[in-house]
Amino acid sequence: MNDDTIGIGCDWGTSNLRFYRLGNSGQIIERRQFSAGVSSIKDNKFEAFFTKAIQDWLDNYPNIPVIVSGMAGSRQGWKETSYLPCPANIEKIVNKLTPIKLNYGRTIWIAPGLSYTNYQGLHDVMRGEEVQILGALSIIDRKKKLICLPGSHSKWATVAAGHVLEFHTFITGELFEAIKAGTIIGSMIDPNAWNDDAFIQGIESVGTSKNILNQLFTVRTKGLFNQLTSTTAGAFLSGLLIGYELAGALAGTRFKKIYLIGDGQLTTLYQKALLHKGIEPQVFAPDIIASGHFKIIKIINQDV
Repeated sequence: MNDDTIGIGCDWGTSNLRFYRLGNSGQIIERRQFSAGVSSIKDNKFEAFFTKAIQDWLDNYPNIPVIVSGMAGSRQGWKETSYLPCPANIEKIVNKLTPIKLNYGRTIWIAPGLSYTNYQGLHDVMRGEEVQILGALSIIDRKKKLICLPGSHSKWATVAAGHVLEFHTFITGELFEAIKAGTIIGSMIDPNAWNDDAFIQGIESVGTSKNILNQLFTVRTKGLFNQLTSTTAGAFLSGLLIGYELAGALAGTRFKKIYLIGDGQLTTLYQKALLHKGIEPQVFAPDIIASGHFKIIKIINQDV
């Protein structure tokens, strides 16, 4: 088929599956999304679901690269791929692509994840976010920057000159949900209520103590002494947790601008938290991952 399509990008996460048909300028010609994350695929039938979802694209464009990123490369996914240690750039990522030959003969490629080992020898990992970061790196300049990807497991990546230098993961979102669902603190939270002032109060409370375990219990004591109600406790808890995350991620840095990759209410909360701290947030939508796929596809096409 003769049009501008030069490649297909696929982001296969834990909960969702997204496809991007990409043009020769990196534009998204067509996108498809399915509520069919890696965790929902039974009996290892990844190839069957994948090919059915974009069979017409595969038929119409038999010779273009297809890049898959995200949890498809995890131990629970389609085919486990290695972690590429930081510092890493796009050339290293392309060199670590793992081929999968489909039953009818076509080869597609799964991107590696990234790993980082800190000075204590402790490891951190990401899968999928690295391609979103590649997309952001195609837009921002090559000076040292800090990129945050809010989520159940938020990632904070330091980048410079096209490289991911290091990154750190915070399980803020998962901890928030766990506290709500299974603790005495959660029992006093109205899950349908929100209060912006209480959220900011939670952020400001971080400065009063470095001990998060003690601070978490104040959500209960503030409720007992009528300083929080069921309609404000959840927002206060969220502000407290995100505030501690920011304190850890920004410690020792002087960034005046932070790049966020995300959308929806959670990303909005990170924007509010950063602005409250006097830091300018710039937001990229999650579809920035398609720009990362495009950069990989361009290198592959140059090598053909």
